[in-house]
Amino acid sequence: MTRRLIGLTALLAMAATLFAEDAKTVLQNAQKAMGSVQSVQLSGTGMNAFFGQALSAGKEWPRRDLESVAVAINYQQKSDRIEYVFKTPGVFGGQRQNSVVNGDKAWTVGANGAANPQLAAAEERQLQIWMTPHGFLQAAAAAGNATVKSRTENGRKVNVVSFTAMNKFKLDGTIDSDGLVTKVETRFPNPVLGDMPYVFTYSDYKDFGGIKFPTKIVQSEGGFSVNELTLTSVQPNAPVDIPVPANVQSATMPVVTVATTKIADGVWFLGGGSHHSLVIEFNNFITVIEAPLTEERSEAVIAEAKKLVPNKPIKYLVNTHHHFDHSGGLRTYVAEGVTIVTNAANKPYWEKAFMAPATIAPDEQSKAHKKPSIQAVADKYVITDGKQTIEVYNTVGDGHTNELMIAYILPAKILVEADSYSPGPPNTPPPSPVPPNALVLYDNIQRLKLDPVTVVGIHGRGPVPMAEFLKFVGKS
Repeated sequence: MTRRLIGLTALLAMAATLFAEDAKTVLQNAQKAMGSVQSVQLSGTGMNAFFGQALSAGKEWPRRDLESVAVAINYQQKSDRIEYVFKTPGVFGGQRQNSVVNGDKAWTVGANGAANPQLAAAEERQLQIWMTPHGFLQAAAAAGNATVKSRTENGRKVNVVSFTAMNKFKLDGTIDSDGLVTKVETRFPNPVLGDMPYVFTYSDYKDFGGIKFPTKIVQSEGGFSVNELTLTSVQPNAPVDIPVPANVQSATMPVVTVATTKIADGVWFLGGGSHHSLVIEFNNFITVIEAPLTEERSEAVIAEAKKLVPNKPIKYLVNTHHHFDHSGGLRTYVAEGVTIVTNAANKPYWEKAFMAPATIAPDEQSKAHKKPSIQAVADKYVITDGKQTIEVYNTVGDGHTNELMIAYILPAKILVEADSYSPGPPNTPPPSPVPPNALVLYDNIQRLKLDPVTVVGIHGRGPVPMAEFLKFVGKS
C-alpha cells in the first residue's frame, strides 16, 4: 500500500511538472511572438464610459467620446499614467483627466498641475498594468505558478493561462494560435457588485518596430464597456519615468470621519466627507437617508446613529438613487436587516446585487448572507409614527438618472436631495446658466406642492435655507 502511495505521489509530481512546463512553454512562445518590452507609450482615441453612473440600474455606463487618450507604462517601475481629453468640455471631472500610479501610490493630476493623492485606487491601477498583453506575460512568467488549459474558440485552438497576480487576483489570459494575447480577465471587488467581472479584450495586432501590439482595446467592468480605444501610435521601450510627487509619497489613507449636526428635533445631518447622510429618530426605530461610498462609511454612520439614538434599531435606509457613489454602503445595511427604500425600478437590480458573492474583499453581507428586504417606491412612500414623518417621492425629468428620489421630513419641512443641488460656500454668486437638474428639482418641488424651509444636499456644505436654493435657481 505504501509503495502504491509513493508511486502515485511521484506520478502526480511528474504531471504537475509537465503541466508547469506546458504553461512555461506557452508563455515563452507568446513572448517570442509579441516581443519583449520594458515600457511603452500609447496614444489614440475612442470612448470612455462613466462607471457606476448608468441612467437606469442595470444599463450600460454613459459613454463619453474622447478627443484623445495617452498611456505611458513602465513595467519595471510598476507605474502607469493615463491622460484623457474628452470632446465635451462639460464632462464630469473636467475635460482633461489624468490618473497615475507607481507601486502602491496613486494620484490624479488636476487642471492646475497639482497631484491629488488617491491611494485607495493604487491596487486597481496596478492590476491594470498586469492585464495589458505584455504585462500579463511578464507577470505570469514571474509568478512561477501559472497553469494552462486548451480549448477551441471560433474553430481555432487557444490556450488559457492562469495565475494569481498581486497575491490576490486570479488572472486568465487567452493566447491564440499565433501567440497573441487576445483577452485577460479577472474579478475585482466592488462595494455594490461584489466580485465584479473585469475584462480586457485585444485585437487588430500590428507590428511596431518588431513588437506586436493590439490597436483595438476594449475594457469592461460589471458587464459593460468602460473603455473602447483605437490606438494610432505605439512606441515600445520609449523612456517612461513616473516619479511619485512628495505630497503623494507622504500621504496616508484618509480616515473615515462623521461630523454630526442636529438640524431639527430628532433629525441629524452626518457630514465629514464628500457624501453625507441623515439620521431621523422615530418612536421605536431609526431611519437613515443615504448609504454612500463604501462599507467603512456605512459602518461609521451606523455607529453614530446608534450613539445618537441608543436602544432603537435602524429600520429603514432611504436610497436616493442607484449610482455607485450613493449606494456603495447599501450591502452593509442589508446585513443589518434594514429595509432598503428605493425606486421600484431598482428592485430587481438590488435583489441581485445584494446577494452577489464578495470573496475577494469579504464584506458584512457576504458573511451574513441576509435576504434583502426592499420597499419599492412607485410614486410615494411614507414613513411615520404620527409625530415624525418622511415622505419619499420619485422625481420626474432628471437628466442625471431616471430613478431619482427625494425625501421630505415633517414637521421640520426639510427637503433632502442628491446631485441636483450641491450648496457651495456661503454668498457664492448664482451660476449662469443655472444647472438643468437644479431647475428640474425646483419643478418637482412645485409639482408635489412641497413647502421646504431647509434644503439638505447629499453633496455640498450641508443644510441651507430654502431661500438660498431659490436664489441659486433664479426663483427668489
